[in-house]
Amino acid sequence: MDSSQAPPILLRCRCVIDTARGRPSANRAILVSSGRIIGVGPDLAAPADARIIDLGDATCLPGLIDLNAHLMYIPGTLPRDAIVRSSARKVLDGLRHAEIMLRAGFTTIRNLGDVDSFYGLVEMRDAIARGEFAGPRMVVAPHFLSATGGHGDLSEIAPDAPPLAFARIVDGVDSMRKAIREEVKYGADWIKLFVSGGILSASDSPDMVSFSDEELRAAVDETHRLGRKIAVHAMGTESIKASLRAGVDDIEHGWLIDDEGIALLRERSACLVPTAYVATYITEEGARLGISEGNLAKARDLVAKRDDCLRNAIAAGVKVGFGTDNGPWPHHLAAREFGELVRLGMTPGQALRAATVTAAELLGLENEIGSIEVGKQADIIAVAHDPLEDVGALAEVGFVMRAGEVVRNDF
Repeated sequence: MDSSQAPPILLRCRCVIDTARGRPSANRAILVSSGRIIGVGPDLAAPADARIIDLGDATCLPGLIDLNAHLMYIPGTLPRDAIVRSSARKVLDGLRHAEIMLRAGFTTIRNLGDVDSFYGLVEMRDAIARGEFAGPRMVVAPHFLSATGGHGDLSEIAPDAPPLAFARIVDGVDSMRKAIREEVKYGADWIKLFVSGGILSASDSPDMVSFSDEELRAAVDETHRLGRKIAVHAMGTESIKASLRAGVDDIEHGWLIDDEGIALLRERSACLVPTAYVATYITEEGARLGISEGNLAKARDLVAKRDDCLRNAIAAGVKVGFGTDNGPWPHHLAAREFGELVRLGMTPGQALRAATVTAAELLGLENEIGSIEVGKQADIIAVAHDPLEDVGALAEVGFVMRAGEVVRNDF
């Protein structure tokens, strides 16, 4: 039943977490009607026609937000994956992964590019929004934009073979502007650039800067002119700083950030989305997945340097958003990123804020999602234990409501 036509729902739980302040409020009830929260408090009376859901000793909190998901990926399959699965198959796999993430408590995701050469992400976003499939609310950058020889270019393909890439290849200012205009024309909410090399690509280095300053400035200018925001994959020190000087809205990974980069993040009020667990997973499971020794060596080198850099950034108080970069690792394990953020110096409350309040602000959806407040979308999850005491509780979500519709209830 459409939530706008369904009877009101009164949720009862042991406590509700105030994600803005990082504290629980005991013995709460939440009243939901027409997909929105219309009451929160200890003594709410249930309307006569209300459906009452008693979650007992569970802790309620807003639905989680993943700022860096890749729903079409199959772990361990690049680069072959770009060839053997059709666009249609990738969309079908993506819809399956979308439901997995929703059931894990992620009611909103930002899918920053994927392995599809067409606009399957836009169709997925719209089909889920129409209620045709179960999944999180989606915000999408349809494609990665990469330079020739960059992270999104399949450099292991022979030079006399037909061109093949899992990103859109753009070179030069005019090419950059045209690509961004096309992305927006066909439905992009965000623009995503590969500014450094990465782990799962053949011949590039995380230390390289793939685009010139002129290309980066053009990308930011065109994106903002068209009313969108721009995120960049930037692992190496210089790629981070070049991107921030150009005016990007957020840095994905940022693993080798230095003091100057931290200062730029704070000065520009940009967001850092660390995606720390992906490299850990690759170093631990990469050999089993068939990832090449060269790529594993890059991952081990980055992991050895990453933690101190990210700890420094977190200690400096930069704005941190929660993103998993899952796809290279299984979607159902997305909550493992919380443990990494805590290990790197965040409190459980700060890590939870990164996946709710801060993420909603970055997406421009702070008036809709990110906290349990009257007037907001009824995106609500529940866990058996208080995640402010043990962030691992977020790996065991037992109740999910998305826009007023109950997705699962194991309590």
